[in-house]
Amino acid sequence: MQSLQAAAAQFKQALQRDDRTGLVEAAKVLVSQSAPLGPQWSGAADQLVRWGELELALSALDLWKAQGAPPFAAEHQQAVLLARTGHNRAALDKVTAIPENLPAPEANAYLRASAAVTLGDLETAEAEFRRVLKAVPESARSWLGLAQMERLTEEDRRSIEVLAASGAAKEQTDRAALEHVLALLAHRERDFATAFAHYRRSTEIKGETMKYQAQDNVASARIAAAWTSDSIDHHAQTAPASERKPIFLTGLPRSGTTLVEQILSAHSQVDGGGELGLAVQVEATVGGFAPSDFDNYVARGGSIEALRALYLRLAGERIGGTGRFVDKSLNQSRSIGPLSVLFPHAPIVWMQRDPADNAWSIYRSWLANNVVGGWSLAEIAHHMRIEEAMLDHWRAQLGEQLLVVSYADLVDAPDQWVERITRHCGLEPEAGQIDFHKSDRAVSTASFLQVREPINRRGIGVAAPYREHMAAFDAAYADRIAL
Repeated sequence: MQSLQAAAAQFKQALQRDDRTGLVEAAKVLVSQSAPLGPQWSGAADQLVRWGELELALSALDLWKAQGAPPFAAEHQQAVLLARTGHNRAALDKVTAIPENLPAPEANAYLRASAAVTLGDLETAEAEFRRVLKAVPESARSWLGLAQMERLTEEDRRSIEVLAASGAAKEQTDRAALEHVLALLAHRERDFATAFAHYRRSTEIKGETMKYQAQDNVASARIAAAWTSDSIDHHAQTAPASERKPIFLTGLPRSGTTLVEQILSAHSQVDGGGELGLAVQVEATVGGFAPSDFDNYVARGGSIEALRALYLRLAGERIGGTGRFVDKSLNQSRSIGPLSVLFPHAPIVWMQRDPADNAWSIYRSWLANNVVGGWSLAEIAHHMRIEEAMLDHWRAQLGEQLLVVSYADLVDAPDQWVERITRHCGLEPEAGQIDFHKSDRAVSTASFLQVREPINRRGIGVAAPYREHMAAFDAAYADRIAL
């Protein structure tokens, strides 16, 4: 058994090297031996969640609590980590068990509100957002929560106008959120020019730190495009029939992926889904995502079976059960090659939407934790062209393994397309799938309200009122990109 001193040194060195494997191995020793790290367990938990290790992170926080954490500090951080990893009901239950004033009234209330929103409990969400505002009237993120749920009163609107005029919202996120609230209000009054000006300012504020890296984006796509059907077949190992089977769902943000996720997750043989983000853990373990990186990994003694086991273990920490599940992680187009190595012939569904509608939906959406939320219309167009090139590549390599679904076709003929999508995933269609909106599953994406409603056409033509303001998108979208 490794000594605590050696494990602590290994953890520190792995942290400095960004070494996932070394950090997790050291953390397992530290946790198993209840290392007396005290408040350092809090930072360790954050690092472990960064590397996908939710259960180990929760255990680290249990140790912090046992070793003298401030009252309910460990429980609150556990609730935050649960919410970040899609366990919103568990997060809400845990934070509800904490006194309302800890760790601070506004932090407590905001976490409760955010979790309640994802669960469709808008009454609780409104009450908690208003509790935040009672403590911190300048919390523009809370005003935004109310605005998104259409719960603003005339008195609220006056308070928002006063807040905007005062300049009291100082933090970057609050400044961006306030502009977004003003955009929503102007949009609902059909003052589209004013709404666009506020959307643009909100995006510009987020873009101060959420920079678009065009060259890095192209480079990432070219690494992904290095995977061919031959290189996938070279490394692929057939998964045992007893193992869980993922369904991979991809497409641009706001293209309809959450809608399809809900349709599939309503099936009795699908346990759930979400933006799992686990490909990055596979990449970190391999040491890269190109075919040559997998060659080197295997040459060093690594195995595809071990990578698949890692992915399934981490997925199991997020999605209970033993059945199929949906992985709709962002930028899934970049991980299709490696994921197809781990899960040969796994069904892949790619959503497409009218380019202008899709671009405008991205631009106008509050994507606080997503770098896309800080991109200009021209940058969104550039990314869209890269993704279209990626789709062309995967169509050529994957054939019938890949099903491309038009959002417009899906909402125009839902019965037909629900059946087609379901059968593509190797399942028999079920009547309850069309009523996915009746589910109480948590939804953590920007579509949290839309998927509480039946399939409808309200997402068609959303860019029309703003087309005169989208010249930058049109100019950039005219340039095709070759990988």
